Amino acid sequence: MRVAAGLLLVALCAAGVAAYYWKSIVPGNMASNEASRKIFWRANVFIRKATGRVPDLSYSELWTMVRRPGGFGLEALAEGRSAEGSLVNPYTTDEDNEAGGRIFKQQCGLCHGADGSGWHGPPLNRAGLKHGDSDLALYRVLRNGVPGTSMVVAELSFEERWQVAGYIRTLMIHGKGRDGAERAKLKINVSKEQILAAGDKTDEWITYSGALDGRRFTPLSQITPANVSKLRVRWIQQFNTRDPTIEATPMVVNGVIFTTEPPSNVVALDAKTGSILWRYDRSIPDDLPLCCGRYNRGVAILGDTVYLGATDNYLVALDASNGKVRWQTPVADGSDGYSITGAPLIANDTVIVGIAGGDYGIRGFLDGYDPHTGKRKWRFNTIPGPGEPGHETWENDAWKTGGGPTWVTGSYDPELDLVYWGVGNPAPDFSGDSRPGDNLYTNSVIAIKVATGKLAWHFQFSPHDEHDWDSTQTPILTEITVAGEKRKVICWANRNGFYYVLDRTNGKFIAGVPYVEQNWTDGLDANGRPILQKADVSNTGRLTRPAYTGGTNWQNPALDKKLGLFFVPATEGASVFTKSAEFLERDPSRRQFLNSMASTPEPPTIVVRALDVATGARKWEYYARDLEAHYYGGLLATGGGLVFGSHGGYIFALESATGKEAWRVFLGGDTRAGPVSFTLDGQQVLVVSAGRAVFLFGL
Repeated sequence: MRVAAGLLLVALCAAGVAAYYWKSIVPGNMASNEASRKIFWRANVFIRKATGRVPDLSYSELWTMVRRPGGFGLEALAEGRSAEGSLVNPYTTDEDNEAGGRIFKQQCGLCHGADGSGWHGPPLNRAGLKHGDSDLALYRVLRNGVPGTSMVVAELSFEERWQVAGYIRTLMIHGKGRDGAERAKLKINVSKEQILAAGDKTDEWITYSGALDGRRFTPLSQITPANVSKLRVRWIQQFNTRDPTIEATPMVVNGVIFTTEPPSNVVALDAKTGSILWRYDRSIPDDLPLCCGRYNRGVAILGDTVYLGATDNYLVALDASNGKVRWQTPVADGSDGYSITGAPLIANDTVIVGIAGGDYGIRGFLDGYDPHTGKRKWRFNTIPGPGEPGHETWENDAWKTGGGPTWVTGSYDPELDLVYWGVGNPAPDFSGDSRPGDNLYTNSVIAIKVATGKLAWHFQFSPHDEHDWDSTQTPILTEITVAGEKRKVICWANRNGFYYVLDRTNGKFIAGVPYVEQNWTDGLDANGRPILQKADVSNTGRLTRPAYTGGTNWQNPALDKKLGLFFVPATEGASVFTKSAEFLERDPSRRQFLNSMASTPEPPTIVVRALDVATGARKWEYYARDLEAHYYGGLLATGGGLVFGSHGGYIFALESATGKEAWRVFLGGDTRAGPVSFTLDGQQVLVVSAGRAVFLFGL
């Protein structure tokens, strides 16, 4: 049989040579002879194979292919095109697709998902596959497997391989979801008016805190204390990243979830199925100075553009329909200690982005950019230089390396056109000997006029901070009645252990009380300035509360206006702060700019507390039993009378009015991102991240 096949191939090649010679002499005869033409191109395919120009297909495969009517389109290969570019899969009838789908679900679905959206293996229902997505590339992987992976050789016939390849192609073209429904083309267009009204529409989540006021509240009420125990996982999307923790808040627009995968990739997911619609991968230098891990907390959306603050200090604009880069603008220099970890904020047709790197002795700032061109509109330096207000609070030229990062997203009042943004620690951390003074605007809230980038007012929570108590929490904006007068206020649970209420029109102090145990002050004076006890940062130090991790960190609080309750994820703990024996010069390429240290002699305790929004009085508290202290996320309050949060790999729900635990489920991964809620087809769902995965829950 093999001998006969070999003789046939030789005869075909000989016929092809003869036909080619005859055509060169009498081309008209060749053109008029269809049989000769067919012999010629088929013979030429084998000539090209014999000369090494068709490496991906064997002689026997080629023989089977050229015998089929249409010849798999290989006539184009005979005329000089590559096999990759000329080959056409003929197994595309309804019967072929049905057979290919059946085989795919039986043999491939366990790894790639029944709809090709990915499970243990990568998704196949999109273009841009790692090993190619041409017809030949799909066939080749089915035939050869992928060495070194769990993709082994599929035990399929020649015809079955092409049927499966054809079925995968239908998934890629039509984007079928798990329910078999065809995925609509992405139509993303978030208007300025939508952002201003964010929080009113329940089928979306289009700004970092759900609404510009920062309160992380949804009016959705389908999920209640009575039925929350019926929540079940609807889908899980496992990301292929080596970083173990997701801190991003997902955006939700028109049935699409936009989120970030650490360190700085952007992924668009089908909200109904969890399948990946597109992804943007960004390579991040390994030597970036990152104090606390390779994190990114999400994106912003305006119009049909997604905005990413990339860890390597670029503001990147992506086409929301496909993830393609529209423009990217450098924000800072990573070699000087800078990085970006926070989500941008859209306010007054401006993309506002903060910066990280306070522990490396940067000079911090807050930037505003044109969303259409990427051109910087303004910059506010959080460490004032010569001639700028507040410069006198820095001595010894310490302002040049003063810290003041802005690494968590702020809030915005469109009526006042003021964006409120928290500023982090001064540098060097812990030891303030080299930087006498209050060190403005570190550990402050700054109110910036978005139209101009000018400072309207500031309030400093911890002057001359020596405890690393960043004031980078997201502020919550609301209205309360004070002495019979309605006031526009900011509510702020600060890392220093105090809860503050400020007038957001002018920054005046209204109220402030501890919400965790503290022993570093005798309280706050009439202007909200701490009344300090004896110095606790010394060569020997003393046990100080709260710990260097603070009464809370960056994880977001939430507010229920109807109940008048402010919910905060808090930490009870203590540290001993000590100074270094010698002053270390700043060198961001080698180390953090600390010059002292803090130890934690006792394990911290995580607790969710509900505070009266006007006074800070405690109304209830929930201790996270048997859970890892550091692995906690932000909170979400709902119109259904629940507060959702996460600790130590668990997601939980508490009754808003009482703090009673109503539901708790173990997800298995590190939980630090805050949950969000919206509606799908009119039904309330919940999205939360744990480890490297995103989970969607529904009733």
